[in-house]
Amino acid sequence: MMEYIKGKGAEKKCDNIKMFHTHHAPVGAWASLTFGSPQKGVSIDFQEPNVKDSGTLLFGMANEDEVYTIGFTERKDTTEEKRTGDREEIKTKGVYESWNLYPTEDIRRTLTPSMDRYEAGKLSLTVHTPYDALPDPEDGQIPAVCCLPGIIMDLMVDNIAGKKDTMAFFGFVFREPKKIYASREAGLCSLSYRDEWMFAAQDQEDVFLIQGGDALEKLKKCEEAVHQNGPAVIGMRVPAGEAKMLTVAWTVYTCNGSNGFMPMTYYYRNFYGDLRKAAIGVLDYAPLIREISKKTDKQIRSLHWDQNRFMLFCQAVRAYYASSQLLQDENGCIHWNTCEGAYLWRNTLDLCADHLIWELKRNPWVVRSMMEDFIRHYSYRDKVVFPGKKEEFEGGLSFTHDMGCYFSYSEYGYSAYERENDSRSGFYFYMTTEQLLNGIYCIISYCLYTGDIIWLDKFPGLLSELMSSLENRDAPTAEERNGILKAVSVRSGKCRMESTTYDSLDYALREASGSLYLFIKSWCSLVLLKHCAQQMGDMDVAARAETMLSKCRESEKMFESGENTWMRANLYTDVQSAVSAVTEPLALPYMLGILTKQEEPVLFEILYSHSIACLQDGICIDHETGGLRLSSSSNITWTSKTVLTLYAMETVLGLSLPESLSEELIKWAQVSARDTTISDQILSDTRAVIGGMYYPRIVASSIWVEVQPKAERKD
Repeated sequence: MMEYIKGKGAEKKCDNIKMFHTHHAPVGAWASLTFGSPQKGVSIDFQEPNVKDSGTLLFGMANEDEVYTIGFTERKDTTEEKRTGDREEIKTKGVYESWNLYPTEDIRRTLTPSMDRYEAGKLSLTVHTPYDALPDPEDGQIPAVCCLPGIIMDLMVDNIAGKKDTMAFFGFVFREPKKIYASREAGLCSLSYRDEWMFAAQDQEDVFLIQGGDALEKLKKCEEAVHQNGPAVIGMRVPAGEAKMLTVAWTVYTCNGSNGFMPMTYYYRNFYGDLRKAAIGVLDYAPLIREISKKTDKQIRSLHWDQNRFMLFCQAVRAYYASSQLLQDENGCIHWNTCEGAYLWRNTLDLCADHLIWELKRNPWVVRSMMEDFIRHYSYRDKVVFPGKKEEFEGGLSFTHDMGCYFSYSEYGYSAYERENDSRSGFYFYMTTEQLLNGIYCIISYCLYTGDIIWLDKFPGLLSELMSSLENRDAPTAEERNGILKAVSVRSGKCRMESTTYDSLDYALREASGSLYLFIKSWCSLVLLKHCAQQMGDMDVAARAETMLSKCRESEKMFESGENTWMRANLYTDVQSAVSAVTEPLALPYMLGILTKQEEPVLFEILYSHSIACLQDGICIDHETGGLRLSSSSNITWTSKTVLTLYAMETVLGLSLPESLSEELIKWAQVSARDTTISDQILSDTRAVIGGMYYPRIVASSIWVEVQPKAERKD
């Protein structure tokens, strides 16, 4: 029960993968066929990102003598029929005993970035979701195969040793079985729900349809019959002495992808006029989909991987694309949206800054597209106040937390999340300072990684504005500045508080003004700005960035604590927490090759010492589980930020980390979140999921893709 994944120089063993919910999502369609948990059925997620009971999937073989099924269901009894007058109700509850489902322990599962494979007995099921690069739309039309609104599932039945003809079958029991329409039309055998989604196989001589309460009996006899109520089946004859494969596509289709201030349609509509044509397209591309899946997996598997990290990435990349939309506006311009999982915010900028790690490697134009929308539509200029001062001062340019919520783009210059607050309790605070830093991360990283510096010519004076905004949030005059961002936007309201992205944690990380976390992030942002300005030949901005950097190097002493060996979490909030998360801003600029120990020795030195102080049992290593706490005083931890923090400590700072820190990541993703898919809010002491379901940000785990061994790096 082992599979060998080949890495550079050695073979790595991969234990049989456990059963847990996983996304099977096309690119840019905001959809997922979500299944894999032994205690759940299938969740059909189409512009509705949250786990639900949509019904049961059954993959198997049947004849009059035997039935074997790999099934995904949460019901436990056989079908019950209840008559009320002239109405017949068929209620299906869980495991279908007569369908002879394989027990979980008899199913072998192999999960890769592009394929999810289940094997039991004479059956094997492979779900293909290839995540190849999306070509830059500025170079021409994105091909249909790159953004198909569907996935394919290959069911192989081995009847070579069989003495009777048997039936390979794909079965689906919708939560409301009367709403599934089984039909043979336009070259398809399909099971459809309105004109929104369908399961379909190519209509061939040996393929047939069955639907009704007696579906299994008809299946055993290979009798095609459709009664629009009960289990629905696409079947295929497999003669004795043969092995055959049944390919079923799951396809979605709709027109509008958003409304509000930026109404758009899905890009795939350029190729397909309706759901049925889209399903035909997905099936026609099946051979190429399989080829791309193999190519993508071979490429990623050839890199340096710790096995736990590889498995985390396999889960995470699927959640990222399950939250994705590839859209087109009325002028034909292409836009990308990443929905914040089940939280629904559109293109949340603090997530964008972490998605960068995958997008720059896979689809860097996506970063350019999103930041053009932020710069043109979701930026603003504000006034600020400072601790101990009543006057209002110029703040400068920043960006909104997001572009809207769920289906709607918000009013230009405003997010859907942020609001004025009278009280410091609750959520939905403005994040003006952090979003300025996130904007710098995204804009500068795109330019430096791709070399597309000329793109900034579209926005004259942008670098200078970003620099001015950093300076203004330090202090109103040059003489007062010390490199620490402390201003609060007047947009925040009477509460006079901005939060960081860590708004669900404790006060060690929550408040932006005087935050150690934002101090480190602004330090890294200044390094990015300086390098970009130097490449553009803007010596004024480069010099101003270096001036502020020198103040950062001097002011780090203000965060020293006389009581503890770790640095103070906040200069203006009295908290005694050790905060490991302050290292995570190092990850991206180091990955880009911009941040080096030679250039910023003070930064590396203070964070090395701080990390050692944090990485103690009962401080930032959870005493109960050995997992990482982002703050010693909070048991709420986030998988995505843990990934970046561990990378910063291990790869950037060169620390040797306890194995438990890496092991916990996979437990959070595949044990804790078994029934909800990968989740980004976990209690470190109990491993309980408390939020962040369907979360795309954990794709930041791709930072371990293409990482050189430390011995090969040249700092």
